[in-house]
Amino acid sequence: MNKKIVRQSLSKQLYESLRLALMNGQYEPGHRLTIAGLAEEYGTSITPVREAIFQLVNERALEMRAATWVQVPHFDTTQLLEIQAIRVELEGRAAFEAAGRVTQQDIDALRAIHTKFIAAAARDPGEASILNRDFHFALLKLSGMPILEGICETMWALIGPFLLTFHKRMPIREIASEEHKHHELLNALTAGDRERSRRAMQDDIVWAEELIREIGDKT
Repeated sequence: MNKKIVRQSLSKQLYESLRLALMNGQYEPGHRLTIAGLAEEYGTSITPVREAIFQLVNERALEMRAATWVQVPHFDTTQLLEIQAIRVELEGRAAFEAAGRVTQQDIDALRAIHTKFIAAAARDPGEASILNRDFHFALLKLSGMPILEGICETMWALIGPFLLTFHKRMPIREIASEEHKHHELLNALTAGDRERSRRAMQDDIVWAEELIREIGDKT
């Protein structure tokens, strides 16, 4: 698929596109990306690709493996748990704030994303990973905390590839269950219960801990 883009801060556009792909779990840990391949994919020269990649390497979202290619990192268990701990605090706070601001229309929109997520989980882990990210970032937007949202984007660029693995490994019956943590969050938001919303979001994030401990050193 050709992804040509207009010449307006090409490196910034490439950076944002690659970062979003990482956040959405479009690449698994260990995935190899060549500079020449990205330049061809996006229909641009090598220079803006290098600039975008160097920025992502500085953020630890990619690892420079050679002059011509980079790799999506294999984070170990300790690193994954650190990223998770940061998300627990920040996204928990976002849910707390959102519970005091959301409208019924907002909740209906979140519920619609969750419904699509559950349907996708049964057929396409990649699509499910994207929709899960959509759900979390719709909630972050509702918190009214753009600085916090930006920090969480950085965390998701790091954790996104692992979450693709999570959606591939988790049994569909568990993801599609009425016990899925999104349900509790939606109920808490509907009730306007800020502390309950915080706990529900934190429980949803912590849900991945067992898999992190099981495969963190192998991804």
